[in-house]
Amino acid sequence: MRTLDQILTKKDYSRKTPASLFYKDSPLWQRLLTIGCVVFLSVAGLGEWKVLNGMLGGLPKAITLGVIGLAMLYTLFYPDEKRLREIWKPTLLYMSLMAALFFWSIVIWVESFAAVSSMIRSCSKLLFQSIAILTAVALVYLFREKAIELFTISICITNGVIMLLYIPEFGVGASIQSLVTCLVTFGDAVGYARELEIHDLTFVFGQMVLYYAVFAPRTTPQEKRKRWLYLLACCWFFLVGMKRSAIPAVLLFILIGLLLRKRKVPSWLYPTVGVCCILFFLAFLYGVRNGIVSRLLNSVGVDMMGRDYLWSMANPYYEFSITYLGHGFEYVDTIIGQWYNAGLINHAYPFHNDILKVFVELGFPGLLLWSGIQYVLTPLFWQHYADQETALLYMCELGYMTVTYLTDNTAFYFWSTMALRLVAFSHAMERKKPPKPKVWVPDSRQEMRDRIRILMQEG
Repeated sequence: MRTLDQILTKKDYSRKTPASLFYKDSPLWQRLLTIGCVVFLSVAGLGEWKVLNGMLGGLPKAITLGVIGLAMLYTLFYPDEKRLREIWKPTLLYMSLMAALFFWSIVIWVESFAAVSSMIRSCSKLLFQSIAILTAVALVYLFREKAIELFTISICITNGVIMLLYIPEFGVGASIQSLVTCLVTFGDAVGYARELEIHDLTFVFGQMVLYYAVFAPRTTPQEKRKRWLYLLACCWFFLVGMKRSAIPAVLLFILIGLLLRKRKVPSWLYPTVGVCCILFFLAFLYGVRNGIVSRLLNSVGVDMMGRDYLWSMANPYYEFSITYLGHGFEYVDTIIGQWYNAGLINHAYPFHNDILKVFVELGFPGLLLWSGIQYVLTPLFWQHYADQETALLYMCELGYMTVTYLTDNTAFYFWSTMALRLVAFSHAMERKKPPKPKVWVPDSRQEMRDRIRILMQEG
């Protein structure tokens, strides 16, 4: 029989556990989101397999829209104002580059009456670049600092599956022998090893090696184990891809990152470095147009593999002048197509020089827009949004990619674009400065006297 106290005590009917398994940030939700993003990224990355790439081109990249869709679905069910406030400024910064390229191209097209086909190609390239950027933003929105880890897992799965898919074509023994020969000879790639030269993903693994070697968290034992595991995996796939020009670039910026990571440097350093990069680009273009760069590299025995020929062929299509406005984004593809159809080149590859490509297409003002946003404005932004380490990480990643811009066609690669935005953004989530506490400041002396009088009366 219950006592009077038990009868008078109200029963607690509040729910101790959520009514649904899909409450905000539930383990099940997080697991499903994680699996979904990894699947979308991995399947989209399989489009880099040369067999699929030859059949479908860039179409598989659109599968990454699934990641953006998951972020929108999550926001629809669980709006999070704090997360949205964190991502809108970086997103605006990233998309400002796409907007600048688009609107400047419109100015060029109106001024020069560009062909419709060139305009369609340009809009298509900008669309895919925007998808890559928004995918990076969606990953950071969903997983914050864990986004880099999930991206790494996804591209490792992709590259591993591609390696397995090529083995039946060459056989296990021949594949291993080809791979060992390529690694030992530092680039003598034939057969199986030649097929593993997956351009975009290989350059991305260089970015990830740089991040895990210098900037990845290593405070707890678990973080240290993960860092070494991902570093070794990324090094393996980076070496398997064997882009010889990228290896010394990674080593150089790992050294720079290690030297500056723990040092307090002036806030103007990174934007100043960006300005110096822009001046270097102009000097480099002058040297390319006048053959100075080609003669210099040939004099020291560097095999340019036909790049000097391509660069000289581009001379009639641009002027090295501040009044040169360019021909519009993706105009170089038109030039390359004409050369290929005329039999002047054997492969319809761009210039293997993205600085020259940007200058030919966007002219002097466009080059300043493209480089100013990336090399000056962005490091300034990361210093104020997060801290100097985030700005250093971004500049090291961009510096490594800049080396590839000078010798390859990586500036508008889909996965390279995504990784360059994702790594700094996700790292910033961990390093972001907390908001400064608000301190009351009197508007006038009279207000201060009134405040003191009130406090004395209360005391």
